[in-house]
Amino acid sequence: MPTPAVSNGFPMRLGQAEEFACVLGFLRQAEFCEVNLCRALGMENMSDFGRVRWSEVQLDSLSAPLRWCLQVFARGLPVAETESRAICGTEVFAAFQALGLLRAPRNDPNALICPVWLYPVDGFLIVSDRTSDPDGGEFKPAEDVVFPAIYGGTLRFLRLLPDARGREALDLCGGTGIGALHLSRTAATATTADIANRSAFFAEFNALLNGSSVISLCGGVFAPAAGRQFDLVTAHPPFVPATGAHMVYRDGGATGEEVTRRVIEGLPAHSRPGGTCVILCVARDTQDQTFEQRAKEWLGEAAGNFDVVFGLEKILTLGEVVESLRARGQNLTEEQAKQLFARLQSLGTKQFVYGALFIRHYGEPVTQKPFRVGLTPDGGAADFERLLAWRQHCRQPGFAAWLNQCRPRFAPRLQLNARHVVQDGELVPAEFVFSIEEGLQAALRPDAWVVPLLARLNGKRSVQEVFESAQRADELPEGFRLQDLAGLVGSMIERRFLRVDFPC
Repeated sequence: MPTPAVSNGFPMRLGQAEEFACVLGFLRQAEFCEVNLCRALGMENMSDFGRVRWSEVQLDSLSAPLRWCLQVFARGLPVAETESRAICGTEVFAAFQALGLLRAPRNDPNALICPVWLYPVDGFLIVSDRTSDPDGGEFKPAEDVVFPAIYGGTLRFLRLLPDARGREALDLCGGTGIGALHLSRTAATATTADIANRSAFFAEFNALLNGSSVISLCGGVFAPAAGRQFDLVTAHPPFVPATGAHMVYRDGGATGEEVTRRVIEGLPAHSRPGGTCVILCVARDTQDQTFEQRAKEWLGEAAGNFDVVFGLEKILTLGEVVESLRARGQNLTEEQAKQLFARLQSLGTKQFVYGALFIRHYGEPVTQKPFRVGLTPDGGAADFERLLAWRQHCRQPGFAAWLNQCRPRFAPRLQLNARHVVQDGELVPAEFVFSIEEGLQAALRPDAWVVPLLARLNGKRSVQEVFESAQRADELPEGFRLQDLAGLVGSMIERRFLRVDFPC
């Protein structure tokens, strides 16, 4: 059996549209999709694929085509040519060969393998590099290896992508192109860009395979899109501090922030007013500034026209970051680990933070400081959209008067916990804590006298009415004004403790 041609030394070939359509039709007819694989393999989502205990999986209940797809494409196992021809049929079999998705391994001319990893994710069928040698030899990944799109971080990134609302979208550090494919569902145009030619090729292949209109560009950050502006810019950049042999998909310079910083620095030139940037990343809090404060400065002279919100999901100490590199097979010696720790410390690193950065470009000045809020694993784009809309509403003329007259209500999932202590032999409340975990999370510890005041905010009374009622009952401390209560209420709305209807 002849080995199919490849493009630029890559394992696949950009064949004819008819060949891609033939392959896609077969995979869909075989029901090679996330739902079926998760059900058959007992997975919550595709990120669990690497933890499947294959000895415990019963595959007999699957149809022959689905079982074949699972074995050859998802698991990367060799299959018999005769079986493959029988399952695929002549036309489909020829299309798989023509695109380079089926070939003979080096050691067995009668078998077939898929030289890449092909799997369903986010409703698409995606090809990326294998995590083992397809011919069964020693695995030596290239420095520009195309990272899989089913790992937890990538799935997290996809949940954070907002609706493009029929406008122009650009996904940077695009890898397989999965981000741009996701955006193509709602964008007028979706573009993916990656510094690695291999990734750009894989992304173009994946767009053709899915019949999606995605433009694939090759170059560093915004370079291949020079002179263009976008309404939505997204990125899931490499964030590992470089320690040795450079891996394009992984390394982010001396501190891990190099690519993230270049994305943010390019926004004034490449983001339209009204546009949004979403970055899922690991970055640093320094001794002097939080990450979101530093990100605002990276915007340069145009920083005053951008609102910056960071959803914090996890904090990592310097020691945890260094140890995680060693645990992930970075081959760091004890001395190299000490040098990396010292380097990060010398650069003023306080801690590393993992989360989602949302940056909105406005045509008018943004008066608020960068904002940090807790982010739960369930948090998504809609949570940040509401937060950014509220912050914009706060900047509108007449906001103070509006806030006094608004009628806020408690969020349905708000909790109030009280800690009691013994005083004079009796239990008395010593601390109150409002908390909420609903996409975004926050906590607030008010003074005890504030709690019954806030309890009157039931959606039926305005902030001013609550203040005046408490004032008449002489329940307020001296000097506490209406604007003080309104400021507290505004802060609680921003953190989603209170809900209120407002014009977006």
